[in-house]
Order: sequence, then structure tokens, then C-alpha cells
Amino acid sequence: MQLRMSGRDTAVALLTTCVWGLNFVVIRWGLGEWPPLFFAGLRFTVVALPAVFIIGRNGLPLRLVLATGSLVGVGYFSLLFVGMQLGMPPGLSALVSQAQVLFTALFSVWLLNQKPTAWQWCGMGVAGVGLYLSAGNSLALAPLAGFALVLVAALFWGLGNIMMKKLAGDVKVDGFRLTIWMSLVPIIPNLVLSFCTEQGQWEALQHLTWMGVFAVLYTAWGSTILGWGVWAWLLRKYAAPQVAPFALLVPVVTLAIAVSLGMEPLKLETAVASALLLGGVALTLFGDRLGGLCPWRWLRPSPAEDGYSIKSR
Repeated sequence: MQLRMSGRDTAVALLTTCVWGLNFVVIRWGLGEWPPLFFAGLRFTVVALPAVFIIGRNGLPLRLVLATGSLVGVGYFSLLFVGMQLGMPPGLSALVSQAQVLFTALFSVWLLNQKPTAWQWCGMGVAGVGLYLSAGNSLALAPLAGFALVLVAALFWGLGNIMMKKLAGDVKVDGFRLTIWMSLVPIIPNLVLSFCTEQGQWEALQHLTWMGVFAVLYTAWGSTILGWGVWAWLLRKYAAPQVAPFALLVPVVTLAIAVSLGMEPLKLETAVASALLLGGVALTLFGDRLGGLCPWRWLRPSPAEDGYSIKSR
């Protein structure tokens, strides 16, 4: 029997989604102070040090740390930061990042030989339409290159999810511990890539602003250490299906903050694309739980499929 989430813990979960939602806005502010790859390198440096000396690896497989650090730390975050630097607004970036659920589902078919249920195929189809509309809508807000980079970043996040499942083996992975240790991996690649392809790093350090410092500290300590720490605590206390839906609120929070601050417009096309993409993601993750209530037999999961779901966090 699942433990019912208390009102206090529900408020904590909602606060965490707000912290993560604000993170995309803070990234946008930070990109006004730092070159994107240098910013990413600083963020991971502050996450990893000195935390790795306090939080031991405790049997966490090194291959898992290296794979997730490369795919998520270098692949996702570097491309996300560069894509946003090219003009992708925070709300749209947060929304497109949710495509990682679709890529996770597709990679699970290819790499894990898992067969998605009918609900998950429906969810991927609906989310795909939302993603297509988001791409068309993004042309009025940002260059196509920015959208493409954030979409590819989501692909790396999805592949990182699969590698986490594939490489963990029988080890029960502590998501918070993994986040801390994998943050060691992207530091050098991001800084090397930055000094090879970017300019203005020393100028930014010499003319340090409070906004630049705040952006690094918030994305590292607020979004990562505090956010993931609370999320890991909730996942240890409650079943994943009770906690995971709160993550779908992150793009909504980001869009609400960005629109209220005048960072991007709120248009009907954006609202429709957001509803389709997030609705499709929700069906992909949780549609099978509705199977017993569905009048169409083809949408009811078989006993072999029942309970199968692809987790995004």
C-alpha cells in the first residue's frame, strides 16, 4: 500500500518544481555574464567541489559516473546553454527539454529491447505533435539552430537515462549521489571546449558581477544540490509515480516566470504546443495506470506490460 503524500511534502515537491522552473530563467541571466561553455564548467565545479569529499561514492559504478557525466553533463547541459545563448527563451527551452522522455522511450526500444505499450505510443505521438508545433513557434522567438541544439540536448539526456539503467546493473542508484559525482566529469571538457571556442572568460572573471555569481551559485547549489537532494528524499519516502508528475510542472513554472518578466511572449500557439507536449509526456509516463478505466481493449496493458513505465528522473 502506497503511503499517501502529506500536505507538507506536497508543498515541498511543489517548491522543488519552482526551484527548477526558475533555474532556466537564471541560466538566461547567467548567459549575459558568462560564455555558455565556461558557465557550464563553473556550474559543475561548484556542484562537485567540495561535495565529492563529503558524499562518498559508496559503490557507485565508475562506468555509470563517466557515462552519465558525459551524456548529461557535457551533452545535455553544454548544448542547452549554447542553445539558450543563441536565443532560445527559458520557457521554450524548459518545454523542449521534456522531449527527453520521448527519446528515453525510443532508446529503450533500441538499446533495452523494451516494447512500449499502446498508451506510451499514443503519448509519444501526441508529444511529437506538440514538439512539431513548438519547433514552428520557436522560429518567431529564436534561430532554428538554438531550437535544434536544445532538442539534441534533450536527446543526450534521454540517452543518459538509458545508460543509467543499463550500466547500473543490480546496484540501487542514489540519484543525488550520482548527480554529485557525475558533476566531476564535465568540468574539464567544458572548460577546454570553452577556451578553444569562446572568448571573454577572463574579462568576465575580472569584472565579476553579483548576477554572475548568483547565476553560478543558484544553478549549482539551488537547482542541483538543494533541488536534487529534496527530490531524492521524496523518492526514498514515496513511490516514484507519486513524485514524478510534479516534474511536468517545471516548464509551466518557467514559462509563467519568463512571461511575467517579459522574457518571452505568451501566444496561443505556445499554449497549445505546451499542452500537447506535456500531455503526451504524461501519457507516456503514466498512461498505463489509466488502462483499466479505458473502454478500448487495445489500450489496456497486458499482464506482461502492466506496470512498465519509462522514468525520466
